[in-house]
Amino acid sequence: MAEVFSGAVLGYGLSLVMVWPVSLGLVRLRERVPAVAKAIAPNLGPVMLAVPVSLMLFVWGPLIGIILGMLYRGALDNLPGAGLGSPNWPFTVGILSAGALVLALVYYVWSRMWWWLVVVVALWVGAFGWGLPYLAEAAP
Repeated sequence: MAEVFSGAVLGYGLSLVMVWPVSLGLVRLRERVPAVAKAIAPNLGPVMLAVPVSLMLFVWGPLIGIILGMLYRGALDNLPGAGLGSPNWPFTVGILSAGALVLALVYYVWSRMWWWLVVVVALWVGAFGWGLPYLAEAAP
């Protein structure tokens, strides 16, 4: 149960940190990507966009954290082994692979990579790939 709670806490914490970079990135992306320009009204700035972005992140962040906490619990039971600076290397490799897949998919679709997306994915990979295992171990 500590793994699930740790995932929810990390997901919520990252959601708090990511509101501003995601809002600012979406506003900048709106100028270059027609699909985003259709989805986000031109009169919305990053401050006004922060409210819907935060609502989305505060729901999805902990939910993803809970799911990853359950996956980590399963990895502990079925794929033991420390490595890569993590108590469970298969889980950490899975998180790294998922982050790389997201970045590759974005690059394939839009043929460019945005710095804010790389930062967001790197923070999520670091928090869940290494932070989740250590936070779950620290629980009594």
